Parts: sequence; structure tokens; C-alpha cells
Amino acid sequence: MKSLVVLLLVLCSIDVMAQEKPELMFEVYDQSFFDNREVRTPYQRSQTLFGSLLSLEGGLRFGAHTIMAGVHGIKDFGDNGLVGQDLTFYYSYEEGHFSGAFGSFPRRLLRRELPDIFVYDSIRYYTPTLHGALLQYTGSHGYAEVYCNWLNKQGVGEREIFEIVSDGRIGCKGYYAGWNIQLTHFSVPRPANGLKVYDKLMINPHVGFEKSALGWVDAFAVEAGLMLSLNRDRTDMLWHSPMGFLGDVKLRKWRFEVRDRLYAGNRQFTHYETYGAQLHRGDPYYRSSLYNRTDISFYLLNRPNVQCYAAASMHFTEGSLDNSQQVVLRICPKW
Repeated sequence: MKSLVVLLLVLCSIDVMAQEKPELMFEVYDQSFFDNREVRTPYQRSQTLFGSLLSLEGGLRFGAHTIMAGVHGIKDFGDNGLVGQDLTFYYSYEEGHFSGAFGSFPRRLLRRELPDIFVYDSIRYYTPTLHGALLQYTGSHGYAEVYCNWLNKQGVGEREIFEIVSDGRIGCKGYYAGWNIQLTHFSVPRPANGLKVYDKLMINPHVGFEKSALGWVDAFAVEAGLMLSLNRDRTDMLWHSPMGFLGDVKLRKWRFEVRDRLYAGNRQFTHYETYGAQLHRGDPYYRSSLYNRTDISFYLLNRPNVQCYAAASMHFTEGSLDNSQQVVLRICPKW
């Protein structure tokens, strides 16, 4: 697989180098995070995530074509060494309405991240690279993207895991209809030793409205839709289809932002006790039949290449109120 990726990138580079004058590219990305979680609910655990990610990339651009290579490291403060490191090596294309990437590329190339019921925020801290392919379309009335992310290679005691994701929206004058879809392939190790494949599909059709300025508010957005999962463990071949309402409201005034997310319905993440976060990569709070999260954030810096904010969050589930605090700093200059 890696040999095929390298071969395709080399062939692309030879073709575009013959047609375009190259432009040197260099990019630095740093994200430092502090995330303290005080928990009493059984769905989560108290912990503090405190660390920093540094990513360095360089490459060449030939018109609409770019070839990049780089490295990143993740440091947990108080721990010796690095808790994670990885290489990026990818080809990307951007011209007109279409863009995409192929190889191992940073997840910040995505048009937007999926809601946290699909991808937990700690996963975004510690897995900043996607491995696979990305296709995007951006038009005057919306966008659409689809990507394949290879999470784990099959081996002795290791399952083959990958996900195919699509999201997008189409709308006019601030109103839109959109979708989030995630198909997870959770295969067996080699040898299988009696284990079976797990089938998982998550679908979130929704409608929304957003405005950069609405009355006295500097920015406002509201979104509501259906959250449906289709889960089957081939050990017993029984389908489980937890379904509920998923809503999101956000408003900003000056440097303050208030965001409220609500889920109400059947408990998500069937068989979480058996397969855990390796299969279900969303926020474990959604194992509750009622979950409400309210974030109050203050942006110390909010510029194109530098963002820094502090947030206090309240997490309400059946009979329990938890709290967490976050401070995040992102620096992403490009040359």
C-alpha cells in the first residue's frame, strides 16, 4: 500500500513538474491544549489532558498541485518522551470548485470536523493525521466532502479498521440542509480466534441556519437533526438501531461564545463495554439517553494564523452534572 502511494505521488510530481514552475512551501502548526475533566457520571472518567503538538511540513507547489512531506510529535507534559509521532506525505490538488488529498495528510485539511458524537475531542488532540484519500467540492451554495481514513492494519492480534466519512451542506441565505455519515469497517485480527466483524453506520441528516451578524449578536448558528446508528456484531447477527435528536446552538458576541449541544433518545454506542473507544470514537457521554453540554468560551486571540481560547463546560446526563475546563492555543503560519 505504501509503495503504491509513493509511486502515484512520484508519477504525479513528474507530470506537473514538466508543466508548472515550482513554488517552495513550508508550514508550521502548533497546538497546545489543557483539558481538565471533573466527572461523577459512569460514562466518563476524571482526567487532565495537558500537552502540545508540533507539526513541520515542507514541499513544492506546481499550480494546482502540491506535494508535501513532514513530521509531527505530541508531548504530554509530565511524561518522558513523546506519546505520539507520525509522518505526513501526501499529494493535494486544488483548482476551481474541487480539491483533495491522497496519502498521509493533516486532518486540518478537512472542510470541517464531524460533531463530537462521531469524533471525540481527545482523538482530535492525539490523532492529527488521516491516512487515505480526501475529495472535496465547494460551491456558492454549499460544499461536500468524502474521505477514507485507514485507522489500523490487520495483523497478529490487530484488527483491520478503517472509516469512510461524508459530510456537507447545501443552502441559501443562511438556511441549509446537511448530512454527516460515517461507515466504520471493524474487521478481525489474523488469526481471527473466534472474533467476528462488526458493522457500524452513523447517519446525521440535519437542517440549520447561520448568520455572521444577527441583531446584537456578532454570529449565530442553530442546527437540528436526526441521529441514527446501525450496529451489528456478527457474533449474534442482531442489528441495533439507536436513534435520537441531535441539536446545536451557538452564538458569539465580541470575544465571548456560548454553545449548547443536546442529544435525547436511545443510548448510542452499542457494545461499548466490549469494544470500547477502538470501535466507538465519539464522546462516551452519548452512551446516555439524555446529554446536554454547554460551553462558555472566551477568545484571547482570534486571528487567521493564531487562535487562543479558554472555555468552561458543563455536562448534564441523567442525575449527574459534570464540569470541565479547556485552554487551547493554535499557531499555524504558512510560507
